[in-house]
Amino acid sequence: MVSVFRSAVVASGAALAAVALPGVAEAAGAQVGDSCPTWHATTHDSAGKTMWCNHTMTGGQILVWQYGGPD
Repeated sequence: MVSVFRSAVVASGAALAAVALPGVAEAAGAQVGDSCPTWHATTHDSAGKTMWCNHTMTGGQILVWQYGGPD
């Protein structure tokens, strides 16, 4: 019986961590070169400076956070 309870506690803790930890990472702010999800999206770095989601400077199809407006 104890092992069932222990499994439930561990599963609950894992589910809570999966929900809470992404918010902790976001609170630190994006950094130049981090991947981003949507072209022309905006966010702020840890100093509050605006960053835009654009394709890499080398012309690839990968989207990354950059300073400067949409291209």
